[in-house]
Amino acid sequence: MKALPIALITTLLAACAAIQPARMALPAPLAEEPALVFEGMGFGQKGHFTAGPYVASFTRSDTRLALFDALVERRSGKTSFALEGPGIDGAIEAECRVGERTINISVISFTPKPMAYQCRFSHHGRALPARFELQEERRGLVGMLMRQGRRGQLAFDHVVIDMISVHRLQGSGIETGTPIGYLFESEEAPVGSVELNGKPAVRFASGTDAPTRRAVMIAATALGVLWDPAESALGREAE
Repeated sequence: MKALPIALITTLLAACAAIQPARMALPAPLAEEPALVFEGMGFGQKGHFTAGPYVASFTRSDTRLALFDALVERRSGKTSFALEGPGIDGAIEAECRVGERTINISVISFTPKPMAYQCRFSHHGRALPARFELQEERRGLVGMLMRQGRRGQLAFDHVVIDMISVHRLQGSGIETGTPIGYLFESEEAPVGSVELNGKPAVRFASGTDAPTRRAVMIAATALGVLWDPAESALGREAE
């Protein structure tokens, strides 16, 4: 059975007042932790938000180019953000790019160039030896058609966390086609997450040390401000 888009699932669940808004499924200890919601973010191309003690400003854009009567679609985008908060002297700044290419043949579409998202970081105007890379998973034709999973890694100041897209809804067997959020792991143990349905919200695993919390917040911000090519709105252009 083909996975459903996030927007459709959310609409179906919201249609029944007795059903709570769709939430991403998380490991039990992490799911019980309080969430820091990205307040004041909005849906525009630029803005700012707070998440508990963290403050961030951001810009973002995306473009969609159709070639050969929409046989080939190229989507690309840029994001940038500046993050301040605990464990950060001043602000950490990031410049990020995302891209994807899709080919449409009759009613079938496939992605020869899957989604890829990368960020470069700087601090006080100096480049940091850090790495953020996220790629669409390629696990055969069935996986490509049913779900757009993503995996990646952030390496920041001796902390390495793996990023794994989450598609399963809490208390349900339903899976979304695009990520409803991301789980962050360090040495295969959950250290945090970011939920993307509605206002982004970040969680930290209990007992997580300060450098790891900072890395989780950086990853959550990069993913929270991203306009995913798979969810790209028609006609939306960069300023």
